[in-house]
This record gives sequence, C-alpha cells and structure tokens, in this order.
Amino acid sequence: MPNVHVSAVDLALVNTIYSPTRARQPWILQDVLPEGATRYYSLARWALVDALRTYGVGPGDRVLVPGLICREVIASISLLGATAVFYPVSRDLCAELSADDLGQVKAVIAVNYFGFPQDLGVFRDYCQNTGAALIEDNAHGFLSRDEHGQLLGSRGDAGVFSLRKTIAVPDGGVLVLTGDRGMPKTLVSRKANAGSARYRLKQAFRRMAGRLGPRRTHRVISGTRQLRCVLAGDGHPAGAQDAEIRIPIGPSASSLFVHPLSVAEPSVEVHRRRALYELADRITGAIGAVSVFPCLPSNVVPYGFPMFVSQARLVETIAEVERYGFQISKWPELPTAVATEAPEHYRYLMVLPFLW
Repeated sequence: MPNVHVSAVDLALVNTIYSPTRARQPWILQDVLPEGATRYYSLARWALVDALRTYGVGPGDRVLVPGLICREVIASISLLGATAVFYPVSRDLCAELSADDLGQVKAVIAVNYFGFPQDLGVFRDYCQNTGAALIEDNAHGFLSRDEHGQLLGSRGDAGVFSLRKTIAVPDGGVLVLTGDRGMPKTLVSRKANAGSARYRLKQAFRRMAGRLGPRRTHRVISGTRQLRCVLAGDGHPAGAQDAEIRIPIGPSASSLFVHPLSVAEPSVEVHRRRALYELADRITGAIGAVSVFPCLPSNVVPYGFPMFVSQARLVETIAEVERYGFQISKWPELPTAVATEAPEHYRYLMVLPFLW
C-alpha cells in the first residue's frame, strides 16, 4: 500500500478533529448567519418542522425530498402529517430531475451535500411555476458560499442549519427565513432540554485528545465503542426504529447562542476545514479512493471529505485512513422507502468528518 508522508504539522491538523481550538476573540453567531428572521433549536430537524409549517405544509401535503438523505429528516415531515416524495440524486450529488417531472408538492427540499452548493436552477423554475416553497437544507454548509459569494442557506425561501456539525457546541439547529414571512407559532413544548451526557463525554475526550494526539485518541474512541457493543450490544447504533416519525428530544436550544461564542472563530474554521480536505484528498488519493467532487471551490467550507468506497475496498480503506488518525463513516442512513432499491452510489458513499 502506498505510504503518504504525513508531517507533525499534518498530525496536529488532524488532531483538531478531536480537540477543537478555542476562539482568540468571542464572536456573535448572528454576525455570520444570513439575514432574515432567525430562530434557534436543539436540532435542525425542529428547524425544518417550522420551515415547512411557515409555508403551510400540513396533513395530506407532499414534500419533495432527495432520496439521498438521512432518514431522521423524514420525521420533520411526518410530524406535520405530510408525506415525503423522493427525487433521484446523481453520482455527483446533483438533483436528477426536471421541473416537468416533479408533480404537485407544497415544498421542495434541496440539500447542499457536505457543504458544496447544490444547483438550485431546476428547483427555482418549479417553485416559480407552482408556488411551492424552496427550503435549503444547509446542515453541512454553515460558513459555505456559492460561486457568486452568496451564503448557502440564504438562496431559497428558508435555510436550515445544524451548527453542531461544524462547531463544537452541544446542539444548534437554526432556521433562517429569507423572505418576508414571520416565524410560525410552534405547536410543541419549548421546555429546555436537559444537558446532553453524550456532549459532556465528548468534551472530556476532547480535553484528553490534546495530550494523546489523533491516532491514540481514535483508538480510545474505537475501544469505547467496542466496550459499549459488549455491554449493550450496539457499539455505534443505527437509528431508532421510529427515527422517521419521531424527534427524540424537545426543540429548545441551549442559551449558548444568545451569548458570544468561544469556540473556533469562523475565519479559523474556514482555514482548518479546507486544509483538512486537502490532506484527506492526498491520503485517500494515494490508495485509489474516488472523491465525490473533482475539486474544492474557493468558497466552499467542507463538512468533511466525501468519497465512494466499494465493498471490496472497504476494509483496506478504513485501515488506511484510520492509520493517520481520521475517522470514517458511511453516510447517510437512508430512509426505509429508499434503502431497498438505492443505486450503488448511495450505498458506497463514505465521509471523513472534520469534527468529532
């Protein structure tokens, strides 16, 4: 197997996946979000509930969703009594449809996979002709922009964000309404959620990671998951059986977001993620892995490094990337309606995430 030279500087960079740096100066979240009416939530799934509700989605309505999507997203649609209708996604993760093929739906969800901008042209044509709302799922793309410099999550009627996928916070769903609509009255309890035991455990690991380095930290995390598997029978459990119909915690976010944040400031995070992408590209390219995207555009702040890995190469690829301290995981866990007949590129999609 080819050996890639990884310097001490590279290892220090990988270690930021496990031990994120703190901000030199506190910063305000609102300053880096798109303009518009904004509300914070525990999870982006709750933000999507209110985005759909804002545009009148209710019982019996249909919502157009990509087939390549986490099954948990479907719960936001189910809670409103609506139905998800799936459209295909190509190997380069673009919507594979035409405006004439969409049928009548109340809202359309377009996903910026891994922080790369989705082409919204076909969606805009359809929404203009039918009056459907365009909701931009930007869970992976906080801080990313398109080729025109426009923030992802600001290009439709509403943008949904998941801050905890980019910065080390305990929760952080955000809804930004870019039109002239006001926020709907929520139909669910807004009682604050209890502190997350999982987040506290992660914070303990993150403090330890600074001393252990990425390779040892990864081994400790893997060992913990294996122990969990022995004790509970689920080392890294798949989604709950009711993941497509229920959101497991209440909607209220921590009070963290109304105060200045001390986690890595945006300019540092942009540089960190782009540098990790280039390193991951070099390492995976040496073992013949197939990157999803041919290049990293200048305005993209990647969630992680996505690639296609066949079943025949899976064990070899996992061993190689973990040798450098990276994590690797399959993405996404597909909705039940899609999983049984999913095309090959849905099933072979893997990602090296840039935050643990």
